[in-house]
Amino acid sequence: MRVSLTVLRRPAAIGFPSCALTLWGIGSPSEASAEETSSWVRSESPIVRSAIALARERSATFRQLMESIDATDGLIYIVEGQCPRGVGACLHLSVGIAGPCRLLRIIVNPRWSPGCGMVQSIAHELQHAWEALADRNVRTSTGLYRLFERIGPTGSGTFETRDALKMGAIVARETCGKS
Repeated sequence: MRVSLTVLRRPAAIGFPSCALTLWGIGSPSEASAEETSSWVRSESPIVRSAIALARERSATFRQLMESIDATDGLIYIVEGQCPRGVGACLHLSVGIAGPCRLLRIIVNPRWSPGCGMVQSIAHELQHAWEALADRNVRTSTGLYRLFERIGPTGSGTFETRDALKMGAIVARETCGKS
């Protein structure tokens, strides 16, 4: 689903821009870049922000994914940390609600996937976040778990979707020249 950028730039049409700036504590508008304040994807990690900026600059597919996320009622916060089951990045299976916004969290381990691996991991997990936000009925952690149980079961207690695998590979290729 593609949404015109014109809609994204009119705060009255969206109705939630203040929660993005307030909830994530990015400071005053002068402290955040213009690109960062236009997105509903946030991180306090310089490594994560650099990976996002690189992908945004070099990958049309990544920019389209970010535009799709921006058109939702979701805020995604990417933090450094460790995921269960020894993977380098994961969408935390919890949903928070703050006013009209759904809050999702992605965890990445920069040591597990540095450089272009980080770009690929972030794109992959952002695709999962988009899959969740595209379903407006996903408003609880249970609802999020049931969505992935339906669209991406692996049989090993984890979830995976073809779209996320494809997104990570395409963005890595466009950004770094490899998949």
